[in-house]
Amino acid sequence: MKIQSIELKNFASYGNKIQKIEFSEDVAELFLTLGKNGEGKTTIANAIIFGLYGKVEGVKMSDLPNRINKELWVRIKLECKGTMIVIERGLAPGIFKVFLNGVEFDKAGKKSVQDYLEEELYGIPYHVFKNIIILSVNDFKSFLTMSNSDKRQIVDRMFGFSILNDMQTAIREERKGLKNELDIYTQELTQLNDNIDSVNLKLNELIAESAQKDQQKIQSLKDSLVVYNNNKIKLEEAQTKISNSIGTLSSDLQERQGNYSTLKYQLESLQKKLDLYENNTCPTCESELVGTFHDHRKRDLEKDIKELPNKIKEMEDSVTQIREEVQSLREKDRSVRDKVSTLNTNIRAFKNELISIKDSLNGTADFSHLEQIISDFQTKEKEKESAKDLKSAEYGFLELVEEVLGEDGVKNLAIKTILPGLNANIAAMTQTMHLHFHIRFDEKFNCIINHLGEEINPMTLSTGERKKADFIIIIAIIKILKLRFPQLNLLFLDELLSSVDADGVHNILKILSQVIKEAKLNTFIINHTVLPHELFDKKIQIYRENGFSKFEIEAIE
Repeated sequence: MKIQSIELKNFASYGNKIQKIEFSEDVAELFLTLGKNGEGKTTIANAIIFGLYGKVEGVKMSDLPNRINKELWVRIKLECKGTMIVIERGLAPGIFKVFLNGVEFDKAGKKSVQDYLEEELYGIPYHVFKNIIILSVNDFKSFLTMSNSDKRQIVDRMFGFSILNDMQTAIREERKGLKNELDIYTQELTQLNDNIDSVNLKLNELIAESAQKDQQKIQSLKDSLVVYNNNKIKLEEAQTKISNSIGTLSSDLQERQGNYSTLKYQLESLQKKLDLYENNTCPTCESELVGTFHDHRKRDLEKDIKELPNKIKEMEDSVTQIREEVQSLREKDRSVRDKVSTLNTNIRAFKNELISIKDSLNGTADFSHLEQIISDFQTKEKEKESAKDLKSAEYGFLELVEEVLGEDGVKNLAIKTILPGLNANIAAMTQTMHLHFHIRFDEKFNCIINHLGEEINPMTLSTGERKKADFIIIIAIIKILKLRFPQLNLLFLDELLSSVDADGVHNILKILSQVIKEAKLNTFIINHTVLPHELFDKKIQIYRENGFSKFEIEAIE
């Protein structure tokens, strides 16, 4: 995401006159942004967020337009993955237009257009953009004192662990479904045992009294049992077919989901490789990527990237179709289970009938059908126990896979590869800032501060020290984030230097200037007080005129 310009009018305190900021194509600049409270410094950042994502966290949409003029309007130009994008948004009245390479993008439903922008073009979630690229140091949750859940959420989104979280969630849901099936098997086995005991009891009573009971009523009872048994057999056959179909489709679904994840990973990997050629420089040795080999490799990458989306779409459609088929079969399975439940109710009614007629029956009877029913119940009990054992094994396997995808699994291995570079950057900047303590992150991404060999509580640091430490951590993370999103060209720091001493201000600006030049990040420093102009490339002076905010941009020689 490489932002080229932002235009706005009637946004919050700004009036009808269009305000515009353009960014250099090749050189990153450091902007000193000055103005009093309420004059619209942070509004520039909110306008960029609104232009890209159509929302501003913590602000009602109805509060964004200027209260007097209404007709909020924003136009933002940017480049993503070789596509030139122009987005126009407005409120009161509502406007949402997207132009890709000069052609208006037409797709049913504005939500789908926004999803397309974020997922297919930006590649940067709103949460990452808001909390890392554009932030207020006063409002930003300090990495030193941030809760583990908040920190983990930011780290997962920054470093691409979301797909692992999605897989873990899917497995957790599947495991939940298996748990429900295991509970059903347990209930059915209990019911079968009750039925066997009940029929055995009544059969023994009938055998003992059969010599004196009526043969005709016994025969009627036998006929009823045959009907119940036949119905039970049909239901069992139907349930077996459905279970087999579900098993086959579930296996196919798992395979296709795996293929789908593999294709997405291949696409992302290919895109990262292709991004290297867009910069035309090797990130390791900084040599130019030119020559026949690199030309052929780039063409091969572009060809593969062009073909993969169609394969991913086909695989996604296939996965959706199979899921729908599985859902339909599960509904049929539930219907069969309901009928089995009804059959069990009839058996209980039959038991009550046995009790009511046992004293009035005469003669002897053939009880082979009752004995066969008991035998069938016992066979069914063994089948249910075997099926339950299989489901239990599958449940245990999914539990293990979920653990592998969790915090102590593959994500922990990924964090281990990120930490050395992150901690090295933090250590280097800590020395430049002349801090008397050391900062590092452990494998759980906990922030550890040491002074003279002893770990200290972050809350014992002064406000200025915490701000310096947070600045160092933020810049170190942004350096790594820049590797993941190489086209990013914007950083917005609000009240970065408040509560920082003069020496700290100089060191922060020194580090910041070096980082933004290397990373090509146009950086806004918002401040209430004047800072040394010679350290900046441009000054944006924000003021009010006739009740409306406006700004003037001045190049600093």
